[in-house]
Amino acid sequence: MADETTPETQQKKDEKPRSTRRVVIAALVALCVFAVFWPVFSALQPAYYERYPALRSRMVNWRGSTHSVWSCAACHVGPGLENQASFALKSIPAFYEQIVAGPNETNLLGLPTNQACQQCHTAYRTVSPGGDLRIPHRAHVLVLKLKCVMCHQRLVHYRNVEGYNRPKMTFCLASCHNGKKATDKCAKCHTQKQVPPNHKHRGWLATHGRRTAEINCGTCHGWAPRLCQACHVKRPTTHRGNWKKLHRVRARERGKGCLFCHGGKPFCLKCHDKSIFNRLKQG
Repeated sequence: MADETTPETQQKKDEKPRSTRRVVIAALVALCVFAVFWPVFSALQPAYYERYPALRSRMVNWRGSTHSVWSCAACHVGPGLENQASFALKSIPAFYEQIVAGPNETNLLGLPTNQACQQCHTAYRTVSPGGDLRIPHRAHVLVLKLKCVMCHQRLVHYRNVEGYNRPKMTFCLASCHNGKKATDKCAKCHTQKQVPPNHKHRGWLATHGRRTAEINCGTCHGWAPRLCQACHVKRPTTHRGNWKKLHRVRARERGKGCLFCHGGKPFCLKCHDKSIFNRLKQG
């Protein structure tokens, strides 16, 4: 029987395998794209982290913060193709690993970079919103090269004991403003710090030690546990040089003399007998 295959028929036969291969290749490409895209997309969703009890509270705090209008990627991945590629390389294997080996509570999102913060916070603020605190951000970021997250810790995903997210002064003092690495003078940062009226009374420096029974110094000074040492480890100007020979003369210069600072009789009796103490008291 003669072969009745025409050129047109042969062309149709040849096109069928090619068409099938195209469909298979397209399906494989789509599957690969999905296999890459879906893990990355999933790892950027809040629900991905809310599945795990250890991370759930962080997401609850985020939803109640001012940053809840921004996606996870906006802060934690950062701008630029390099940052996005780096996150993809971490999230893809982690996604499939938790499918095979079970849930993994590892946080794939790193700390926000300065570049991520500056996508919105473009101005270098110099004072706090209330105007009572100097905050030279430009000096901290551009000159000292500090990272935003160094000071702004627990800003979104945590709440401190006071119930707000701004940095605590104790952190500033402990990390930098300790009087050595950076200034610890109140007036350098606090623009409206006023001296309490009782601190202006005559003889306050001499009597403040005895006032601790009625005044809780820690209410204001608790941030500086070594506040007393700033003065008490230094010898007074009247106690320098040959003060041991001259102190009885100087004791009469300020009314109650040594008792002005040193309190009562027991202090003097550590070195003097009662007769010396009486003469000193009489002036």
